[in-house]
Amino acid sequence: MKTDRLQLPILLMILSLVMIGSSIIFRLSNIHSLVALSLTIALIILCPLSIFFFLILPRSLPKILLYVSFIVCLGLSYWIIPSAQKHFFNQILDWLLPVVQMSVVIYVVYSIAKGIIRYKKINADGSYTFLETTRMLLEPKLGKGFFLEAVMTEISVFYYAVWGWFENINMKGNEFFTYHKTSQIKTIVIVFSIIIAIEGALFHFVIQWWSNIAAWIFTVLNIYALFYLVGLYHSTRSLPHVIKQDKLIIRLGYQSSIELDIRNIESIINAKQGGIEDKLPKDTYYSLLKMDSPQYEIILKEPVLMKGSYGRKKQVNRVVFRSDQPTKMLDRINRIREENPSEME
Repeated sequence: MKTDRLQLPILLMILSLVMIGSSIIFRLSNIHSLVALSLTIALIILCPLSIFFFLILPRSLPKILLYVSFIVCLGLSYWIIPSAQKHFFNQILDWLLPVVQMSVVIYVVYSIAKGIIRYKKINADGSYTFLETTRMLLEPKLGKGFFLEAVMTEISVFYYAVWGWFENINMKGNEFFTYHKTSQIKTIVIVFSIIIAIEGALFHFVIQWWSNIAAWIFTVLNIYALFYLVGLYHSTRSLPHVIKQDKLIIRLGYQSSIELDIRNIESIINAKQGGIEDKLPKDTYYSLLKMDSPQYEIILKEPVLMKGSYGRKKQVNRVVFRSDQPTKMLDRINRIREENPSEME
């Protein structure tokens, strides 16, 4: 345990000594060429390896972080080494970069081929959706933490933005209740998409007078915002609330969801109407946009974990939601509660 706690301080000490020490030595006059070569190799090789052995390997972090750390260290090395001492650095890059590029290409092609084979094997009977299968494929490489959730969120954005136009609700064996038809989300998506498109085109030309790169970065961010809005709408259409046996899943597209045991419901009351400026309680999950009016509030006996995009999680005691068929959904939940008396009481 004590060794695990020391790993991060040791890593920071190594990186600081190598980078700060190299920066100081490189700026000394008349340093020997062998010293310059050793420091260059240390910056390019020793720093990423230290990150791997002291950070990535002990914590079982995704191995792709080694590649990311190598690129970051390469950029820092370019910044640390003075122009007069970049001779060895440039020579190393001349043969190192092609090797890195080829290894990345081989790795990507191998991963895609392996992924396709695993995808067909996992989803041979068609029981999983594309996103569920993708999660199973990525878990061995990215783990089950933040990195996996961040990647899955981005994949979901583009999946629903592009494929969502053609996807229909498929909830075999489960009851589902939509919530997008009477929501303001479609209006909001249309209005904000128009605003973003006009603003993006206008500011692109304005920013271009200052910097062409900044203008294109701004435009790419606006395009992503459009994809996010369109994807969000299609995800609310494709991911309804679900009742399966004694489980209830409440969702807000790919942004968030919660799965709870219906027997864990203390009571269901009419939700209080609030304004856009009202602060949301931390122990409550709001499965709706602030522009929409809530219909019902579920009060839980025991806290349940709510899952949000990018791996956000929190324990909640209340769930506020709306449905296109609120009375029908409420009746179904209450019927299950009556048929299955709580074992928690």
